[in-house]
Amino acid sequence: MSFSYNIQNSSKIELLKKRYPDNRALILPLLWLAQKQESYIREDAMEHISEIVQLPYMNIYSVATFYSMFRLEKTKKRIVEVCRTLSCELNGSEDIKKHLDDNYSDNFEIIEVECMGACSGAPMCTLDGKYIENLTPQMIDEVLNAN
Repeated sequence: MSFSYNIQNSSKIELLKKRYPDNRALILPLLWLAQKQESYIREDAMEHISEIVQLPYMNIYSVATFYSMFRLEKTKKRIVEVCRTLSCELNGSEDIKKHLDDNYSDNFEIIEVECMGACSGAPMCTLDGKYIENLTPQMIDEVLNAN
């Protein structure tokens, strides 16, 4: 099976090409679109992106593997990403991560990631890519049990 973007994402790509005339600048947005469409980035998606931006496959692969937010394998669980950088750590992200590991690791893939740019809402995490800020263990329980 060969990857292709759906109609909605194909139209977004045309807009992105106008916004970013340098093809290298398209790599990250195209990887995001592929991951959002499929829930992970398939190898043939990286090959397709390589063709769009007219750069070698290895350039696309190196970007996809450099950033922790890109997934190259399909996960069977929903994903919770916990920020582990300074603001979040000072505000209790270690306790949040422990609470998640102790109570939710059977149902969720729990990943520690670098700063996601929500320091004013520390500690924070994402659930399936959606930001949840000013976390407490009780808030985690409410959010995860509601979803």
